[in-house]
Amino acid sequence: MKIKSYFPVVLMAGMALASCQEDTENFDNAVFAPSLDNVTTISVKASSETLTGYVEANLAKKSDTDVPVTFYANPAKVADYNAIYSKDYLELPSKYYRISQSVVTIPAGANTTGKVAVDFINLGELDVTSTYVLPVSISCPFGSLSNDTYYFIIREAAMVSVVADLNDNFAVFLEGNQAIEMDAMNQITVQALLYPRDFRNQLNTLMGIEGQYLLRFGDNGVPPNQLQLATSNGNVTDASWQLDTNSWTEFTFTFDCATGEAKVYFNGVKKGATQISDFRGPIDWNTASGDITDGPRGFYIGYSYNSDRCFDGNMAEVRVWNRVLTEEEINQPFQAYSVEPDSPGLVAYWKLDEGSGNLFHDYANGYDLKCNAAPGWIPVALPEK
Repeated sequence: MKIKSYFPVVLMAGMALASCQEDTENFDNAVFAPSLDNVTTISVKASSETLTGYVEANLAKKSDTDVPVTFYANPAKVADYNAIYSKDYLELPSKYYRISQSVVTIPAGANTTGKVAVDFINLGELDVTSTYVLPVSISCPFGSLSNDTYYFIIREAAMVSVVADLNDNFAVFLEGNQAIEMDAMNQITVQALLYPRDFRNQLNTLMGIEGQYLLRFGDNGVPPNQLQLATSNGNVTDASWQLDTNSWTEFTFTFDCATGEAKVYFNGVKKGATQISDFRGPIDWNTASGDITDGPRGFYIGYSYNSDRCFDGNMAEVRVWNRVLTEEEINQPFQAYSVEPDSPGLVAYWKLDEGSGNLFHDYANGYDLKCNAAPGWIPVALPEK
């Protein structure tokens, strides 16, 4: 899975603007869309709410007379959009939109219509298993330039729309805000959406407590992108536990203290053999940070021993369970992207979707984490289509 790129939209809009500039040399006057970015995504949630997008038209030159401008749905442009972007989006049926003012007059001496609303209605009835496109074109008696169409993309709202960049950063419990439910765990499941950009260090930390029970990538003799469980009673890993860079992975790790069984799943698929650790627990992640070098080690996301062992990448949907999830539970539809905060055995649930600030809220039990510095907040659309 790849982080969504907006470059094709900007490129197409820039090419259109260049065409407009060329067109102005050939037309006495004409109407055009002034926006450089003429593609707008309308994200549909499970409701009947009305959502609104906007269109606008400018004249190449001011006119001495009033100029009527028409905004109209242009289904013929659906094929153009699909050809440009290599998509197979459907035409949005007319019952799902209305243009508030189909004809707007640009007064004499002016050169713009201002913003005109396009309302998207009855969306609760729309089958959002498909993605739709609504082209809205503009025209006037003078004619139009090549940049004369807006495209509205109507799709299901992303389950995850923003994630945290933890490069050169880490998160720890707020002072005095330890998680009692993460104490003395005899079973554990750890889940996260992970997008590593680089495993630039020999050791790269996911989460846990240094010297006690820690999930990290790399070690001496272990590739830097290979997961390792490092405990107070030895370490285990597997060559198949290697994570790809620059793509999203639905990560799940399970462990049973009674048997020492460690299992790893990427995107719902069990990787390699079940590994047996000599660690028999219990697992205590109910420890706030102490003196890093000499005192008790604390629970961190993205930190162990020193700041060089950070996780260089993005994270979301970080969870800790005090039970072993079954393979069937892990593979429930969209389980990686959202679970109920009161799910049985869910003891910590940090979505990492705040979008600002330096706190990660715990939706399960209120044990918030504080970042060393405000993380970068990255817009995404997950799961990707």
